Amino acid sequence: MERHVSQPATEGLVDPTGARSNCGVGVVMDLDDEGGHWVLSDGLELLENLEHRGTTGAEEATGDGAGVTVQTPHDFFAEEVDADLTPGEYAIGVLFLPNDDEARAELKGVVEDTFESEELDVLAWRSVPTDNADLGATALESEPAVVQVFVESSAGDTDADFGRQLYEARSLLEDRVEDEQVADYYPDLTDERVETTFAMVHARFSTNTLGAWHLAHPYRRIIHNGEFNTIQGNINWMRARETDLATDAFDAEKVTPIIDDPEQSDTASVDNALELLLMEGRDLPHALRMLIPEAWRGEENAVSEDRRDWYDYHASVVEPWDGPAFVAATDGDRVGAVLDRNGLRPCRYDVLEDNTLVMASEAGALDTDPAEIEERGRLQPGQLFLADPKEGRVIPDDEVFEDLTDETYGEWVDREQVELADLVGAPDNLPADEYEALRAHQAMYGYTYDEVDHLIEPMAEKGKDPVGSMGDDTPLSVLSQFNRPLFTYFKQLFAQVTNPPLDYIREELVTSLESRLGYQRNLLDESPAHARQLVVDSPVLTDQETAAIRDLDGGEGELSTAVVDITYDPDERDLREAVEDARDAATTAATDHDILVLSDRDAGPEAVPIPSLLAVGGIHHHLVRNGLRNHVGLVLESGDPRTVHQLATLVGYGAGAVNPYLAYQTIEDLVAGPDGAELSTAIDAYINALEDGLLKTMAKMGISTVESYQGAQIFEAVGLSSDFVDEHFEGTANRTEGIGIEEVESDLLDRHGVAWG
Repeated sequence: MERHVSQPATEGLVDPTGARSNCGVGVVMDLDDEGGHWVLSDGLELLENLEHRGTTGAEEATGDGAGVTVQTPHDFFAEEVDADLTPGEYAIGVLFLPNDDEARAELKGVVEDTFESEELDVLAWRSVPTDNADLGATALESEPAVVQVFVESSAGDTDADFGRQLYEARSLLEDRVEDEQVADYYPDLTDERVETTFAMVHARFSTNTLGAWHLAHPYRRIIHNGEFNTIQGNINWMRARETDLATDAFDAEKVTPIIDDPEQSDTASVDNALELLLMEGRDLPHALRMLIPEAWRGEENAVSEDRRDWYDYHASVVEPWDGPAFVAATDGDRVGAVLDRNGLRPCRYDVLEDNTLVMASEAGALDTDPAEIEERGRLQPGQLFLADPKEGRVIPDDEVFEDLTDETYGEWVDREQVELADLVGAPDNLPADEYEALRAHQAMYGYTYDEVDHLIEPMAEKGKDPVGSMGDDTPLSVLSQFNRPLFTYFKQLFAQVTNPPLDYIREELVTSLESRLGYQRNLLDESPAHARQLVVDSPVLTDQETAAIRDLDGGEGELSTAVVDITYDPDERDLREAVEDARDAATTAATDHDILVLSDRDAGPEAVPIPSLLAVGGIHHHLVRNGLRNHVGLVLESGDPRTVHQLATLVGYGAGAVNPYLAYQTIEDLVAGPDGAELSTAIDAYINALEDGLLKTMAKMGISTVESYQGAQIFEAVGLSSDFVDEHFEGTANRTEGIGIEEVESDLLDRHGVAWG
């Protein structure tokens, strides 16, 4: 059966499956923990009032999607289902199945067989009553049969043990309807027997996609308004760490891949990650804060020391899921909510005199008498709160953290974490080497007079990335008569429509250039070794800093580094073989070392440097596929990068830090002579320009931290073959076909011949 409406085929440069959204979300909760049908009724009214945040196309009766999640209404199901249901001893799965009787029966058999193999007994099936009279033609075309399956543990497990065994949600209700159609489509929702203490609602707004079943809100744990712009990187990192997942709570091998559908929505993906942490046993606020941390670096953020230690430790465990996002999540009893560090999605809430919580993506989403409002507030940027019916109140952020922080985290960080600044002693940014054949090396890497005169020199002089105007009218690299580096085949993506960019200058408090290098250990465990990483304040390294990283020799309990040569002799092998050899060397080294330095320092007349972006992307994805990427940090030591765009692509495809050593030597050449600037000052200015430009590039996509940007692949390829992109830059949108590795090598050897011929 098709899982969703057939999407239009990609035509030209437009991919109709690309998603941008700005949704409406809301929560109604009885903080007195009594609940009733009125909670659901108010939640549905709130959902209808968010209609303007959902959307429809030209066909007004078909929306992008809307739905609600509630607690399991036991009394209702006890009367509706012909089975012996005991609270806490059964679970309900909701499935979208084909309308064809034979196909549906076959899939039910698969479900039952799967449950049986996991020691789960199917108690009953129930066809969910639906009324499609008001649905539009597009929604009707793909309308499935909605069924519920009731399951219990064969071993008699209950509560948390049963929940981990099931590893699935309490309730899921969403489809291709509009906000006001939800209650009409699902008559169950208007049944007075359906009682709950909370209702979480969502109205989907997709700016440039059609609604689709596979983009439906999963309603396992979260509702979400916004975008996680780093989603591709987050998925890659989760995939990489799966081989290390281990816990006593459940069999980790049975739940991997954690994110098993690359086409699902970003909401579904973060829901998968959150559910994993909750099932392992982490508390709801703990899990939310791991994935969506506030801005915690810098004294200006006024974060307490124990709280900063907590973030510092967990930053070594998992990267932030970054982007404009408001997330509300539940563990089945409580509801937590968190806002992104920039506060780019709204969250308003009221607590009424009768202790009802009304929270939504805007004020006034539920019509209440102002005289009944006891407390009114909003989530601040990066803030979290927890609505707990057992406590009968909304627990503020500071109080939540009193239960999270522990002096142990600070002790582990102090003992295990290594700061790069502590390794280098007195800072020295001067070039470590001096090439007699500087011009030959520049030619080998494709330097041009324009780059030196109009990019590198102004950067070294003014400390800013030069700004051009009137767009870029140069031909696409694949069509150009000039030999252009691989970097130029990648174009930066930027935030658009409902997805806002950042003002990285005014919002300096929430941005960070910090990067971490080392083994990212088991996500489902905590230990001192988890903090054993090298922290660098910037992804741009001087020669001195790179040498310090190279010298890490791995004494007892210390970090170690291996150098991977990314040059090759063209008389002995071709570029494809050289990349494969480098990937094999990286795979071997990743089992014994914490940091890999990919170096082309040996490049020269007899040795051709692998294009640095190809080396980084190829090795990064190879290690991801082999479950080793989280075992090592990647440092690039190369004469290839020199501009902001090149730095951004390298970090975006997995490099944790970059040493552009030839650029430093080029600056040394530029300032040579009695009238030249102080070399140290010029290199400082150049590094500042790279850092400032990287922040600007990240800000275009609404991304705040390098740790989130690393591996996020916020680029599209233009003029490269799909096979080449899939192998070395997997997950990157490829707008047009073009050259492959053979043509890349041809250009590379042409440059090498010009340099040394």
